[in-house]
Amino acid sequence: MEKTLATSHSKRSSPSPSTAVNTRTTGFDRKTRQKLSDATASVSETALEDDDDDEEGMEEKIEALQTIVPGGTSLGVDALFEETASYILALQCQINAIKVLTAFLERCDKDDMKFGG
Repeated sequence: MEKTLATSHSKRSSPSPSTAVNTRTTGFDRKTRQKLSDATASVSETALEDDDDDEEGMEEKIEALQTIVPGGTSLGVDALFEETASYILALQCQINAIKVLTAFLERCDKDDMKFGG
């Protein structure tokens, strides 16, 4: 590669008709590169704004979760997720216990009706 670079420098030092054509295309390349650079910067800014929106949305969701889970306001994100999983399991156990008690009470009511109570 170094030889190629040295060769291109030597061509620049001696003007020729082909060099003039290259200068024109180089100017075009510069303009095209600038347009591409501007477009890339615009896309990058939009992506950064989207990332900011995503981060804000995520922060809002974490704050909402912290208010739902008991003791969640004092927890970090990792501990909050672990506590949320435990809380969900505890709620499921409570639901199952209520179902069992409800079924038991319904059977008791049916048995009382059989005996005229």
